[in-house]
Amino acid sequence: MSKKHKPLTSAVLCCAVAFSVSPSGMASDQYERGLSAYEQGQYDLAFQLIKDSAEQGKTSAQHLLGAMYRRGIGVGVDEYEGFYWCKQAAEEGLLEAQFQLGLMYLEGEGVAEDEEKAMEWLWAAADRGYPQATEVLQYILSGDHSEEYGIGC
Repeated sequence: MSKKHKPLTSAVLCCAVAFSVSPSGMASDQYERGLSAYEQGQYDLAFQLIKDSAEQGKTSAQHLLGAMYRRGIGVGVDEYEGFYWCKQAAEEGLLEAQFQLGLMYLEGEGVAEDEEKAMEWLWAAADRGYPQATEVLQYILSGDHSEEYGIGC
């Protein structure tokens, strides 16, 4: 290889290495390893890897971490932490998280019940084509429900 091409090759190599160890690349790798551990029933390891990824801003990790807190998978049940992480993902636009956040507001899970905020998040999910959000909104708006909604995970 001629000396002319070495600087270009070095620059490309440096960029590739920088990308592979960038925070978003690391968060994605940790999330994938966390999912694998989760699927294998290694919940303590999964929790730590997914938490690290969520803290680095990986939206799908934030949503899954919220579910793990809410269900006590790999960690003690904490519906307030569950709400916090679900809200992070919803605010970043994750459709499933927007729907789940609406249900959490509706049922007062990890947050005070707030039907107005519940409707906002459910509408956000329904407007983007989430069919379960549409169904829940139709149910609520029909007026054919009791004090207890009994909806959610």
